[in-house]
Amino acid sequence: MMLNPIIAMIHNTAFNRWHPVIFEEKPLPGLPDANTPVRHKSRAHHTEGFSTREEALTNARGQLRKLVEKNAVGSVRECLEKSFEWDGKDIPAIVAFFLDREGELIPVM
Repeated sequence: MMLNPIIAMIHNTAFNRWHPVIFEEKPLPGLPDANTPVRHKSRAHHTEGFSTREEALTNARGQLRKLVEKNAVGSVRECLEKSFEWDGKDIPAIVAFFLDREGELIPVM
């Protein structure tokens, strides 16, 4: 079971491809603080990617529905307004912090 997953988007700038990605909450050691962003680590991304952002968004929202339908998680949220840029080299392993501002997730890098 994933802890508070977030569906987001990676943009491969080398090949101009779009990759939906799942981030899973991985809290920092210590007591949680409501005023502190929560650490998330990328767990999986669509390997091949999509040629358009619109196709990738459709796939990402499909992943979101599947996670909810499987009831594998308590809640799944999305952060799809902004993409994480990737130069296409190595594996895009990402650690990100997300702030929740009135229901909108904002990545803090």
